Amino acid sequence: MGMFKDAPPSAHPDFTHLRFMAAGTPSWWKRNRHKTLGVAGLLAGFWLASHYNTAAPAASCTPTATTATSSPQGAAVAER
Repeated sequence: MGMFKDAPPSAHPDFTHLRFMAAGTPSWWKRNRHKTLGVAGLLAGFWLASHYNTAAPAASCTPTATTATSSPQGAAVAER
C-alpha cells in the first residue's frame, strides 16, 4: 500500500444483506496532511521572517544643508 493510496473498502459486517460497504482506512497523507502542512508553513514563516530586515535606519548626526540666504533667529518675516 502506497503513501497516498487508501485501503480498499470491505463488506460491512452488520449490513451484508443490504450490500453496504465499510469505509477503508485513510492513507497516511489523509491522516497527517494538516500536521505536515502546518509544520511546513511554520518553517516557511520563520525562514521569511529571518530574511526580512526590520531594523530602522540609523539616525544621522550631521546637520542638514541650509540655503545661503538664511535669516537670523528672531528676524521678522519678509516685508510686504
